[in-house]
Amino acid sequence: MKSLPIISLSELARDVGNDKEIKKLYDTCDEHGFFYLKDHGVSKETLDRAIAASRKFFELPESVKLQYHQDNQKVYPKTSRGYSPLYGEVLNQNDGNDPKQMFDLGVEKPLSDEPFTGPNVLPDDSVAPDFARAHFQLQQEILNKVVPKLIKGLALALDLDPHWFDKYFTDPVVIHRTIYYPPGVGGAGKHTDTGIFTVLIQEYFPHASLRVYTKNQWIEAPPVEDAFVINLGDMLQMWTNGLFVSTPHAVMHELPTTRVSIPLFVFPNIDTTIEPLGNPEAAIQSKDVMLKNFTSIWETKEGSGRAKELV
Repeated sequence: MKSLPIISLSELARDVGNDKEIKKLYDTCDEHGFFYLKDHGVSKETLDRAIAASRKFFELPESVKLQYHQDNQKVYPKTSRGYSPLYGEVLNQNDGNDPKQMFDLGVEKPLSDEPFTGPNVLPDDSVAPDFARAHFQLQQEILNKVVPKLIKGLALALDLDPHWFDKYFTDPVVIHRTIYYPPGVGGAGKHTDTGIFTVLIQEYFPHASLRVYTKNQWIEAPPVEDAFVINLGDMLQMWTNGLFVSTPHAVMHELPTTRVSIPLFVFPNIDTTIEPLGNPEAAIQSKDVMLKNFTSIWETKEGSGRAKELV
């Protein structure tokens, strides 16, 4: 395979006549764990606004951006929200600190004792015009138009009731990130994601920066107009008892211009107990998986997901 498969979300969401697309989704998740998602219903205007607002924020003076640094956030762990400067994150210890800037936000909620749950500390329009509004609009469209249909499609692909996942996604956790890669040297180390799946919006360029390791080879995943990239995370691999795979990937941005990408890492409700299909004795708490991964990235700096397994 030299390119990622393309799945139609509108076909997955059909109540009848979607058997072919469901079979295609199963094969893709079983073999690759990465695909393009078209017919997703999120407006181009929403995507363009979020990308433009992100670039304007990242072009602000560093002293301004640091006012929204992780240290100034309120949610636990603080590293799950806020601004992180160039070389702030380690996704793979062998690759070193990533040459990228980023800003993480989540679903806006009152402060909570639960991790990854609470308010965002964001710049207002006087500092970064449209940044908060554009990203919250994007977040709501992903949560309302993409997540329910995709979890239904995954349930059907697993030969489960179409609403099997619904009770675990009544209040999902989203780590919503915008990333700014510098020209020529931007990148992210080899890693897997931790959640159920990631919805990735790539700024359109004719050349690929994203690389995916599948079928024992690295392939390029260039932006496809009007399509997201979806990749499965470790949590879904656990939940399916290894049937569906989380796939290693990396970013090498070598073009002579900056690049914005916006991944939304989707997790189930924070109190979810994951019981692997066919192996309920191996149950694990979703929040524990998330906290362990944040320790690995930000404290021990071993990297994200199964990064330690990757060479």
